[in-house]
Amino acid sequence: MPDLRAPTKGIAYIHWGNSWQIRSFRDFRHHLDDLIYIDDLPKVDLSAYKAVVMPDAMDAEAARPHAGQLNAYLHNGGFLVVMLQGHADWLDIPGLKWSPGNCRDWLWWTKGDKLEIRLSEPRHPITEAMPLAHMSWHWGGSYNVPDGARSILEIEDDGGSLFLDFPALPGGGRLLLASLDPHSHNGQRFMPATTRFLQSFYPWLNRELGIERRKPNRFTYLQCSHVPSEWQPDWIGPNLEAEGFEVRFAPLYELGPDLLAATDTLYLPSSHDEIFLKRRADDLLGFLAQGGNLIICAEPCQPWLPFMAPFRAVPPRPFANIKVRVRDDRFGIFGNFGEGFDGWKGIYGQYARGWTDAPPGAIWLTDVGTEMDPKPADWLWQYPADDERGGYVFMHNGDNMTRYPDHGPEKEALVANIAKALQRLSIGDLLM
Repeated sequence: MPDLRAPTKGIAYIHWGNSWQIRSFRDFRHHLDDLIYIDDLPKVDLSAYKAVVMPDAMDAEAARPHAGQLNAYLHNGGFLVVMLQGHADWLDIPGLKWSPGNCRDWLWWTKGDKLEIRLSEPRHPITEAMPLAHMSWHWGGSYNVPDGARSILEIEDDGGSLFLDFPALPGGGRLLLASLDPHSHNGQRFMPATTRFLQSFYPWLNRELGIERRKPNRFTYLQCSHVPSEWQPDWIGPNLEAEGFEVRFAPLYELGPDLLAATDTLYLPSSHDEIFLKRRADDLLGFLAQGGNLIICAEPCQPWLPFMAPFRAVPPRPFANIKVRVRDDRFGIFGNFGEGFDGWKGIYGQYARGWTDAPPGAIWLTDVGTEMDPKPADWLWQYPADDERGGYVFMHNGDNMTRYPDHGPEKEALVANIAKALQRLSIGDLLM
């Protein structure tokens, strides 16, 4: 008979409204379930969750009014994760003591020095997923190791523990307690080790809880034009399948909730019906809001989504204006193609001849136009959903990308590279 008291939800993430906390949730939302504002805690049944995360960057007093609820969750069998909260004396853990302090030199990494910490012995199983380098930046104090606790990371010379596991508290609960602040610095885009910490920690936490999450690998190509090379360019399949994608071709006029529910990344070639797409705008925006990704090839005359803008062409002379240049390849989309990736049989201008204005927050990836006044041929943007789960839009202001590059060892790999980058962004392997 099933245990009716067993948690039915995954991982709750409690925040104080701090931008670093929210940005970190957005980064790792694939591994998390519900984003909960701390003042809304009285309305939430925490017992429904397999784990509750209290990230760092929390105001020191924000948790105190909710201490009873959080401790009740912990002592009734919950799994509570608490990152740097200062003393965190609201936790009901007998014998737990806090000592303020930090590393000897906060800028140790700029000088080739070694941080005075080590993994505790015997090694905790989490260290198989999180090496010492993923926990090395600084800290906000240390704890003793009370009875029943196990240290994961400690300061050398008996300086105290920075990361504790209480695996079997009275009532069956479990507490992970750290004086590290990875969410703060990841959210600030400062200190890469903190991002590596979270990229290791959240997959580990899911495995520890027995939570399996499907990788977003369903790719749908919308068939818009009956030109054979546009209707079903089979050659894109092998590159996508090599990256683990399930590829589907579907006619444009089948676009609707059912098709989108079976899709993680939707690809739209450049010759398409703008009126029909405008009439499906609500479906597409809902798809983005729920974490779906769009790859759009378009030169919009009637922009069919609210964040799109009309296409504008660059002056076609001199010819250098229509030679596309990579501006920002932080996502590894264009890096291995070399010069001339945008040429089709040596001819430039078919890949892109102009641009559209990108929405605020978009990343400008490639240039077209004059060197003195370049414009964005390709840009990438995350849709701003209220629950921070919005998917990504790759906007290509030009022709269908399935045939690019047309030469070299990565021939016709551009679409697969884009799809892979969007997938990695969706699961926190890459960050905006």
